[in-house]
Amino acid sequence: MIVSAQGLTKTYHRGKEEICALRNVNLEIEAGSFVFIVGPSGGGKSTLLHLLGGMDQPTSGHLSVDGMNLEKASEAQLTHFRREKIGFVFQFYNLLASLNALENVSLPLLARGKKIKEAHTLAAEMLNFVGLDARKKHHPAELSGGEQQRVAIARAVVGRPSLIMADEPTGDLDAVNTEAVMRLMLDLNRTLGITFVVATHNETLTGMGDHIFELRNGELKRR
Repeated sequence: MIVSAQGLTKTYHRGKEEICALRNVNLEIEAGSFVFIVGPSGGGKSTLLHLLGGMDQPTSGHLSVDGMNLEKASEAQLTHFRREKIGFVFQFYNLLASLNALENVSLPLLARGKKIKEAHTLAAEMLNFVGLDARKKHHPAELSGGEQQRVAIARAVVGRPSLIMADEPTGDLDAVNTEAVMRLMLDLNRTLGITFVVATHNETLTGMGDHIFELRNGELKRR
């Protein structure tokens, strides 16, 4: 299992009020699988992805991702874990406007210490894989929403991470681009063997995956 969580709980404090975002979550995800987490907005999906990706730590419970105990990790360990093991895809792309597609995709490789020439070569190969070879010198403002999300996906996978976290990756796309982006992620999952965890409220997409979990009011159940 690439993900193993037992009794995972996350609480926040808003003034004197305690908010429980996740309640005693138990979850196991097989390496190489494509997993959907569905549920309404505010149900805890983003919180769970942040925990799995090492962006936050649980209040209680055990969480192991790719062999690392995240609940006990130091900030330095979490930073290394995120850089080497995790890729993120967001709803609104999070591309740097001042960089072109090639430069955006190169960023994770440069963060790992790759030389610029090697990073650009690998980034170009990934952009070709996602069908954007002809657009690699274009800046985000010159790309459509679907193209921007494909650049974001290329950036997430270019370093061959163990696990991709995709938080509402099609939430800002029309139906045609939604299907195209989902099929691209499935192709990357099958071709590269990278595990994908996709949080979405779009129930029509879930038939494409291997497993479906529902997260509602902080409580997770398998469908």
